[in-house]
Amino acid sequence: MQIIQANFQNRAGHTLRGIVTLPDGGAAFPMLVMLHGFGGTCGGYKAMSTQMSRALAVQGIGSVRFDFYGNGESDGSFGDMTFEGLHTDIADIFAWVKAQPFTDNDRVFLCGHSMGGYLAASTAPKLNPRGLVLLCPGAGMWFGCAERADAVTKTGQDFADVEGLCYKMDFNYQMSKHPDPYTEAAGYAGPVLIARAADDKLVDDACCQSYKNVYNHAEFMTLERGGHNFAAIPTREALNQALADFIKNNV
Repeated sequence: MQIIQANFQNRAGHTLRGIVTLPDGGAAFPMLVMLHGFGGTCGGYKAMSTQMSRALAVQGIGSVRFDFYGNGESDGSFGDMTFEGLHTDIADIFAWVKAQPFTDNDRVFLCGHSMGGYLAASTAPKLNPRGLVLLCPGAGMWFGCAERADAVTKTGQDFADVEGLCYKMDFNYQMSKHPDPYTEAAGYAGPVLIARAADDKLVDDACCQSYKNVYNHAEFMTLERGGHNFAAIPTREALNQALADFIKNNV
């Protein structure tokens, strides 16, 4: 397998940095664009996304995962991240992937974990990936987001300290101006795989079912354990195989 450090400038002139993982050989591969969650990085919690990328490469599938602006190794600090900026970052990443010689343009899939799943679902109607994968999609962050921001700004601060990260309340106010997540996701007609661990404490079954109801061709996979980050060896192995099968069945 080939592991390549990658970077490019988004439309705002900021450098986004990430990793491309490719199977051996020189062909153009089906590619998975992977979007990380809130406060995360492209490696995922305890290397979840790294493991997934390498497992896919063994089965002939490439992947690309970037840190969003203000996250990880990309330019900016967390307080610079905006909700609208995440949307444009995703569009720019998707366009960058499609322009690469290692990409089969007709077989580009989009995958997001947690907040990344919410964003993947919201951007899919415009990006029109070959397939869409939602890993415990965090649609719940939209509900009540403006009210939560109001509670912070009434204290005289415009940010919250989230485990050492400066989380600006303007992020929530921007998010509140969007339609509800399920309305925003409507219009994508391709195949969808939704996955959740049964013991996930952050994203419930109802959220995943609501997403499933949006689509005409969606599979909802429940894994026994692993929590929000699928943090168990057999769970991750099963998820990685399900993802590989989903891509192979829809190329």
